[in-house]
Amino acid sequence: MPSQEQSAKPGGLHSQLFELSKVVLTLVLTGLIGGGITYYYQNRAQRDQQQAKDLETARSSALTFLREVGDVLEQRRSTAFRYLYAIRDNASPDEIEQSWQDYMKAVAAWNMKWNLYRALVLEEFGPDLQKRFYDEKTDGEGVWAKCSITGKLIIFHNLLVDYHNQSAEKPPQEPTEKPPQDPKKIEELYSSVAQDCYSFYSEVISRIQQGKVGERSWASPTPNR
Repeated sequence: MPSQEQSAKPGGLHSQLFELSKVVLTLVLTGLIGGGITYYYQNRAQRDQQQAKDLETARSSALTFLREVGDVLEQRRSTAFRYLYAIRDNASPDEIEQSWQDYMKAVAAWNMKWNLYRALVLEEFGPDLQKRFYDEKTDGEGVWAKCSITGKLIIFHNLLVDYHNQSAEKPPQEPTEKPPQDPKKIEELYSSVAQDCYSFYSEVISRIQQGKVGERSWASPTPNR
């Protein structure tokens, strides 16, 4: 008949194996959970780094666009202003003609890249800001107060062309088809365009600072519930 000491050995062995199994399982689970947590945070950190890199790239692209479109647009506005002042100050015919040619060159430079600018405004800043740059529907109505920057530039240009033609020397027998343009009115329109440009630049800079550029500019606000 086996002794009590002998019969207790299998039970003790099973207990040790059970405790060992618990330790191994605990280590495995700890490793799996710890590895999963580490992977999650590493993956999130990499994603955050990539998003920060993408945002910096979008900001840099937006700043490049702002500098270029600003330079070309300001060149167009400044040459128009110089032409108006040349007429107002009774400059020599050569100076007036040179200022006019400078303005027309600036217009040509703007027109050459206008489609690109329109596409870049949409890509970099979204459809709402693009409408401030160009709005086909309202610009087609020709109402100054409703027009975008592009629409106002077109109206201003047409008035300036008429003013230039009327200011040029004409044969006495040539009839006047249009009433003479008022230079003060043209200057007022110029000021309005300048204000719109300043407002546009300010909004662009604000969005760049806030990171609302590229894909982020298309994000719709969360509706109130």
